[in-house]
Amino acid sequence: MLIPGLMVIFSLIIFYIGNYLYRHQHRDFMLFKPTSNSLLSSSLRIIGILLMIVSMLTLIAGISSSTPLIVAGLVLGIVSTTGALLFLLKFL
Repeated sequence: MLIPGLMVIFSLIIFYIGNYLYRHQHRDFMLFKPTSNSLLSSSLRIIGILLMIVSMLTLIAGISSSTPLIVAGLVLGIVSTTGALLFLLKFL
């Protein structure tokens, strides 16, 4: 019972990060300036959409309560989120 609940929270965090990046593709935020860099703007759109898709897959894996799907969802969520945020460091 605890693991599916934690997976739902994990998928909500991934969805929030993806939604935040998607919504800020035309607004300056933190140290990023997507209004002056079209590559950053398109990267934010693609990364945001991918993270939202990954969060939905992670949510489905958590609800299914299947151990292999939960492990795959955790690995996919961790790798995609970390990779996306490390990619954004290129634009600093």
